[in-house]
Amino acid sequence: MNEREVYLKIKPMLEGMTEGIYWDFKKTLTDDVSEIMKDILAFSNSDYNGDSYIIVGVSETDSKDELTKIALTSDDRKRLNTDANYIYVPSKWNVHGLSEADLNKMKQFSASLSEKLSTNMLISHPRCEYVPIQINKSRWLYVIVIKKIPGVFISKKDIFHSYDETKVAVKQGVIYVRIADTTIGAKTEVASAAEHIRIWKKYIDWLESNTETPEVGDI
Repeated sequence: MNEREVYLKIKPMLEGMTEGIYWDFKKTLTDDVSEIMKDILAFSNSDYNGDSYIIVGVSETDSKDELTKIALTSDDRKRLNTDANYIYVPSKWNVHGLSEADLNKMKQFSASLSEKLSTNMLISHPRCEYVPIQINKSRWLYVIVIKKIPGVFISKKDIFHSYDETKVAVKQGVIYVRIADTTIGAKTEVASAAEHIRIWKKYIDWLESNTETPEVGDI
């Protein structure tokens, strides 16, 4: 995808109030690529039939006057693991962008991320595209496009944080999924049995539909 195509895709997200099942905002990214790997696995496994987007260079507003109050249902409270009756979300996201120096770091980050994704997966490998979008003369957004491809996306080993090799960022064999605006599968929250069944069934159905039946003479 080129810069304009990606911008047209993410423009409605930037104008909305929340993150969602196929997009997520990041103010910036650290040098620790393991931090974002579980999000990429979750998007790859999500029950959404299109590409997903991690948009770097966007943060919540600092002003309380620009927050919108939203009531939570019992299902919302369970999903968000909170007893609160309301949450406050940005009426408008702060699209501050990245500097040229930050953009160059992101290109190095992406190369390291791609290498980890290609060497640590058990079954299927996520496919990502990296697209910088210039928003003014000296600032850019950096968009990681997670392509929607068939597969079951899980790590074949524990992946540790680079800043603390005693802490696991991505657990071996765990299926991470995206539910609404949240990555599930980490810490106390695990994907439901229904999500596991959906992911495996969809992959098996795809394998069966893409396996050629041998001719009689070939058996």
